[in-house]
This record gives sequence, structure tokens and C-alpha cells, in this order.
Amino acid sequence: MKKISLVIGDQDMDYIELLANYIRNTDYSSRFDLKLFSEPEHLQSYLSSDQKTNILLVTQELLPEEKNEEQIDYVITLVDHNETTADPSQIFKYQSLDNLLSTIISNYYERHGKKEKKKSSETRTKIISLFSATGGTGKTTVAYNLAREISAEDYQVFYLNLELIHSTSIIFDTEGIETVAPLLYYIKTNADQLLSKIESFITIDNKTGIHYLNLPVSAEEMQDISSEDLELLINSLVKLGDYHYIIVDLESSLNHRVLTALGKSDHVLWLLNNDIQSFYKTNYLLEEMHAFLKDGSFRDRVTLILNRYTGSMNEQLTEYGVQVDMRLPYVPDWKEVGSGEQLASIPIFNKAIIELYQNFLKTGQVEEVKRGMLNG
Repeated sequence: MKKISLVIGDQDMDYIELLANYIRNTDYSSRFDLKLFSEPEHLQSYLSSDQKTNILLVTQELLPEEKNEEQIDYVITLVDHNETTADPSQIFKYQSLDNLLSTIISNYYERHGKKEKKKSSETRTKIISLFSATGGTGKTTVAYNLAREISAEDYQVFYLNLELIHSTSIIFDTEGIETVAPLLYYIKTNADQLLSKIESFITIDNKTGIHYLNLPVSAEEMQDISSEDLELLINSLVKLGDYHYIIVDLESSLNHRVLTALGKSDHVLWLLNNDIQSFYKTNYLLEEMHAFLKDGSFRDRVTLILNRYTGSMNEQLTEYGVQVDMRLPYVPDWKEVGSGEQLASIPIFNKAIIELYQNFLKTGQVEEVKRGMLNG
């Protein structure tokens, strides 16, 4: 996982420890490789080494007189005064730490371009949908964390939430971002212009690099998206040629949006809870999906995931013949979630998501596993 090398220099130990603890306990821990210095000589010694530094965040007192521009991409001076300035080489230190770090990342990418992502032309776009036979299985939690981990692997990822009342504004900071209601108009009235217009409606999350559409939070608007509209939207995202993966977050129903997305998916992550209702409904619905989608190979594209696994399963659940492929751990801290940052703060869950990606979704990995099984 490629991280941004962030070196912080400040003689105020309380401040740098506060900042470091914030980074380590939030989603920023997956973005930064962190080094801290409070002594000028130690900082200078590190900067004189052959270690690459992407961002040097330092007070005026510790600012090195000579800087190796080949080893340091971007120098930002921490300042005590909160004067309005457009100078990206200075930043007010006593502000919200989230604002501080998101501004630093944004300015860094603007100066040096977005992360050098692998080009999607190297492989075709894979569409991965998250679905379940019952509600409350944690589809959005898994979808967001999966998109975040894939993005951290330097792949281009698009997140598309198609729930009737979607939760995009909970997991991403959409404050001040206009909804893409005009895009829905283009889909219905100017389909031939959609490909040339769609990029202007896409938002990039500064913290994760995930691309998404800030769709209106409106059941009526979502209901108005027909199967043809959705197919056009997904095809347009694929035709952009920018994305390795499109992660589609679905609701637990079989409406036209869900069936269209499932039909276009290369892989379906089907989530279950550790209860009878979830296993019972999954057993029957899986049997009928090929008829709904008119696709006899649908089951081959499904990975069954038991979410909120506590370490054991009720033996009664085995009676339904549902073979679980993957287990994700139970996280009690997520009973009340108010942001994507909270969803990304549990190392044991993040590790399980990485295993899910590497074992079942990574381009070429599934084919390798299948070949190994065929070859004995």
C-alpha cells in the first residue's frame, strides 16, 4: 500500500504528538507514512539521508536552510497566525486537524498531480456490486472500506450508491458540493452528450481518492432512474476509461435498479448476517436469481460473505446449505456511525477487507485460483 511520506518538524512536542495521534487513529493512518522530529539536528540528519520525503511540514524555526529538491516534493511551513493567504507553502497550525490534513493533501496533489494511479487501460473496468437478501448486513460499510483499500493500492475506484435513500453524504464530506440532479436530466434527454458531460459531475474524495456522484437524497429521483438510464450511466463510467473498479452499493430488494446492476456486475459480494432470516432468504433467493437475470452463470460470480462474525456460527444455519466463502469480524463500535472516518478506523476489519480484495477480487487472482483448482 503506497503512502505519502509526511515528515513533521516542530519543537512543540505536545502539538506534534497530538497531530500524530490524530493521524494514527483516523483514516489518515492509511494515507501517511509518518516521521516526527523536535530537534533541528535530528531533522537535518534525516533530510540529508537518501529517504524520500513527499511532504515536509515544519515550523519556521526548524525549516532547513538548504533543501534537496530531489528528495523533498513539497515544503509547508506551520505558522501561528491565521491570516488569509493563498500561499500553499504556509498553513495555520491551530485549526481543526481534519481541515489541516485535508488541505495539505489537496495542495500536495494540486502541485504534483493526483496520485500516480495505474492506468485503467492496463485492464478493463471490473464492476463489483454489494447485495444481500435481507437489510442491515453492512453493505455500505463493506463497500466503502473495499473502495478505500483498493484506492490505497493506487487503483482508480468509483463508488456508486443506488439505494433508494442513499448514504453517500454520511461516508463522504459532501458539504458545499452540489448534487448531480442535472446529470439525471442529461441521462434522460441528452444521452448522446452524457459521455462528454459526466466527468464534470464526478467528485473526488480528498481523503481516500475515491470518485463518486453526489446523487440527490430523494426517493422520487432514484425511483425515476430506469433500467435503461442506469445501464447508460454505468456504460458511460466504463467508457471514460478511468476506472479499474466500479463499486456499486445496492439495497436489499429486486427492483429494476438492483437487477440491472447485478446483471452488469463482474462480481457480486452477497452479504449475510449471522442469523436464520439471512441464511433462509439467501438460500431461496440464490436459487431464483438466474431466472430473474436470465443468466445461468450468475452463481459463479457470487462470493458469499458472513459479516459481523463473532467467532462462531449457529449450527442450525448449516441446514440451509449456504456455503460461506469469507467472514468479516463484528465491530461493536459501529452501532452508531456518523462518518466514513469511523468506518475506516478498525485495523482488524481493514485487514479482512484487504484479504477479501486479494483473494476474490484482485484482477487475475480469481483466474489463478481457478486454474490451481483445475490443475489439482
